[in-house]
Amino acid sequence: MKKTKDDITLTKAEMEIMNYLWNLGKEGGSVRDVLAQYPEPVPAYTTTATFLKILTEKGFVRSEKRENEGKTLFFVPVISRNEYRSRVMNEVKDNYFGGSFRSLVSFFIKEEKISPEEMNEIMKMVSSPPAPKGGGHPG
Repeated sequence: MKKTKDDITLTKAEMEIMNYLWNLGKEGGSVRDVLAQYPEPVPAYTTTATFLKILTEKGFVRSEKRENEGKTLFFVPVISRNEYRSRVMNEVKDNYFGGSFRSLVSFFIKEEKISPEEMNEIMKMVSSPPAPKGGGHPG
């Protein structure tokens, strides 16, 4: 059975590049734009280009040429940071906590040793009505 984009989890290196692409916004950027965001030591141009090609093949990114930009390829995310985050967290919930949100939350409360202040903040979030879908922060 062929894996789809929805079945694939990104490697650490791929995730780093996706974060840089998401930081560039909906227009994405070139290999050089991605490299400009790396701290030292910056990876090789060819390494970054290879990862962007892999992300394109996996369906997380699309590449395009733009008018007046010569041969430069631009890479645009086709999944938002929030969409990916949501999918990964659902996978964790389903695969490690038997699909139980309660078990997942309980695990983090116990393992992360949440302070009373943090617990109060969480309780405020839980008791607030959810933000409408489609609006809000893009990232």
